[in-house]
Amino acid sequence: MQTLLIKNMENKLFISFQRGYLKMEGVPLSDDIVLFDSFDGSKRAKFFSLSEWRALDYKDIPFPPVEEKYKFPEHLFLTFKKKQKNIDFHYLEYGSDVKILSADFFNFLLENGLNKNQFELADIKIVDVDGNSLTEKKYVALRFGLFDDNLFDFNKQTSIRTKVNGSTNYLFPDIKLRDGGARKVFVLKDFAYRASIVFSKQSVISEILKTFNGIDIYSIEDFPFVYSNQYDEEILPLNNHLKKMKVQSE
Repeated sequence: MQTLLIKNMENKLFISFQRGYLKMEGVPLSDDIVLFDSFDGSKRAKFFSLSEWRALDYKDIPFPPVEEKYKFPEHLFLTFKKKQKNIDFHYLEYGSDVKILSADFFNFLLENGLNKNQFELADIKIVDVDGNSLTEKKYVALRFGLFDDNLFDFNKQTSIRTKVNGSTNYLFPDIKLRDGGARKVFVLKDFAYRASIVFSKQSVISEILKTFNGIDIYSIEDFPFVYSNQYDEEILPLNNHLKKMKVQSE
């Protein structure tokens, strides 16, 4: 019985979910950062973008894109619009299927099976509005174009309908991984899960909570409730009982 319980815990699914409007030490608010691909200190608006990477639509354009204007730039500036006393984060969801990661967290994800064929990669320089570097820490941006939905059984008969900011979505508390092989890290295209990372092993979560601060992790079963109440701080405060904490993994 004990062996079965341990096995079931190890096979549980977990999901990251960042509530970018809530202040966390060392982590910028989502409204306080902007990605640009170009800088010219002589101009009034020093940062701008020449590439049309934000306009990429996977319905009409193959991934990775062939046209130069849609390709993800190799180098990007992450501009902080407001002063940030301490920059110490490992994971941000930016939008446009872009995830911003510390180099350490990126390498950790690769070691645990993140598929290199699913994303384009850019290195990032973190700067203020005048172009001054704000940290020596290494960061990267990944733009995903291929996803892992086909590896999962969503058990749609158990779906939960939710409406957030006027948008109706369905969430699935009983998602099962069919066969991920040796992989433990996945990305999904389904809308409510798109700004997240899915993990398939308790041991991976334990290491994340031990090593990388500022990454919020929930069980896949609890995620529908978290997603539905993400903007209600009374129901779901920043430090809530559903979020996986370091003490729970030790």
